[in-house]
Amino acid sequence: SLPGLTLARGRVSECWEALTGALPFLKDGLLPNIFGTGQEDSHYGSADAALWFVRAVRMLGEHTGRKALRETFRPALVSMAEAYREGAPLGVRYDERWTLHAGSPKLNPTWMDAQTPDGPVTPRHGAPVEIAALGHLLLHTLAELDGEERWGAARDEAARSFRERFWLEDLGRLADLWRDGEVDRSLRPNMLFAAALDCAPLTEAERRSCVDAAAPLVTHCGLRTLGPGEDGYAPRYGGGMVERDSAYHQGTVWPWLLGAYVEAALRGGEEDLTGLRARIEAVAPQLDVGGLGHVSEVFSAEPPHEAGGTFAQAWNTAELLRALDLIERRCR
Repeated sequence: SLPGLTLARGRVSECWEALTGALPFLKDGLLPNIFGTGQEDSHYGSADAALWFVRAVRMLGEHTGRKALRETFRPALVSMAEAYREGAPLGVRYDERWTLHAGSPKLNPTWMDAQTPDGPVTPRHGAPVEIAALGHLLLHTLAELDGEERWGAARDEAARSFRERFWLEDLGRLADLWRDGEVDRSLRPNMLFAAALDCAPLTEAERRSCVDAAAPLVTHCGLRTLGPGEDGYAPRYGGGMVERDSAYHQGTVWPWLLGAYVEAALRGGEEDLTGLRARIEAVAPQLDVGGLGHVSEVFSAEPPHEAGGTFAQAWNTAELLRALDLIERRCR
């Protein structure tokens, strides 16, 4: 949420304060997904919180310069990469080819983390595409900031393995997961996180191809979490807790995904800025549906896309703001 709520609105000092304030919470390469007053009463249940932290630091550097990042954040980023190489909690680890893995058959610590009594609804243990892409981002950032040759070599190997393991030439897009030499070819939006990163090991044409392939996921409320027609696709979000959790990432629409969609499109050479802006503005009517001035957490996958979940969600607001800022900056 942080880049959209601060940097996209010109509030650089607040972003700096939040990111430096998170540093004391870094533990074994992880950051909390629920912050307490210190490490002892914080909850470390997310494999990607620290990785999104790296991305936010990198975006902050566009406003502060690299020197400030090197002095303040380099030690934390080095400690993260070293922890992952040794093997961190939640199964977060770099393998021999510097592909980042996370989770286990009974534990799914990615953002698609819904569980029922039967276990993870969307099993993604192994190397989820966004985790692998963010793992490469960490190495790339260290290669720029730290100066040690080992990070450049690791970054280059991570880039090679990412392309070999995730790119689906026949579909013109990325797989959602790589595990033990096998890939999950399900159509999900996570490939857009990779296509949106500035240093992702993808060409402009490949980024655009990922965006084009995501077309069946796009609705006027956000992006579906699973393509229609895929096994397990859930057209409605509702019912009791088990029913809701079973649909949470199995087609249910999330507005925050529009941020990655817009950024990936722009990095893929999209020139129809009016069309991109229209996709964001199409969400505007939802500001009067749940909590006034907010966009609901999720929507059903199929029309009429009933709102569900919380009536206010920080990353929805943030990524919509960031997407608009990206479009306006490109216009300028």
